[in-house]
Amino acid sequence: MSAQLQAHSVPTNHVVLYVKAGWDGVSYGACPFCQRFYMVLDLKARAGSLTYDVIAVNMARPLPEFKRFASKLPVLKHGEEVVMDGDEMMQYIDDNFPEPDLRYENGAAHSACLDIFSKFSFYVKNVSHTEEHLLKELLVIDQFLERAGTRYLCGDALSHLDCLMLPKLQHIRVAAAAFKDFRIPPQLTSLWRYLAAAYASDTFRKTCPSDQEIVHHWSEKRETTPLPEAKRKNFMLDSDPTFTLSVPQVNGN
Repeated sequence: MSAQLQAHSVPTNHVVLYVKAGWDGVSYGACPFCQRFYMVLDLKARAGSLTYDVIAVNMARPLPEFKRFASKLPVLKHGEEVVMDGDEMMQYIDDNFPEPDLRYENGAAHSACLDIFSKFSFYVKNVSHTEEHLLKELLVIDQFLERAGTRYLCGDALSHLDCLMLPKLQHIRVAAAAFKDFRIPPQLTSLWRYLAAAYASDTFRKTCPSDQEIVHHWSEKRETTPLPEAKRKNFMLDSDPTFTLSVPQVNGN
């Protein structure tokens, strides 16, 4: 991954994704919305539709070249085209690089995922003081996956909805355990099978931020519960990165 903006001749199918930098201002950070587009580009690249670079940007000290065309992250740049709105970014990618087709028309899957990230955010930021609402939303997804019987939310291949939800679920898993001692119940076997499928995906593993970066991402937010002293050594930013990608044993695995 390059940490600097570079001007050079590139193929017409080459795109650049600018993402949030990590704790050191240079490495890949832990923004679930950035990982969403990183996953999409990687899936498109594996199908031969495009090539891409991912460039980490420290928004506290962005390079002047970046400031000339963008003011927030993530950002997609394709030639002279710059797209910053999330929906517009997804539409632009699909219009210009249609393979593989990641679109979905599964309203039930979409509805099952609507509220979970807000409930997690309320919990980790102490707007909600109990785990009840987060557990309820995790159960909704688990029950949907059980009924669907598919590897992913909308079928047996990754879709745009998975690229949106899997980064969020990883943040929920890592950050809720770190800050709140909350763990996704092993009884939610369909949800765990879904996470196991993600962890087996080369695209997810390539784009997944470290546990340390996820904890740092939430530590930066003023409302977040302070990280317990006993756990701080587990998330030291200058230590070797760790990745929580294991799952409890579930039936059928």
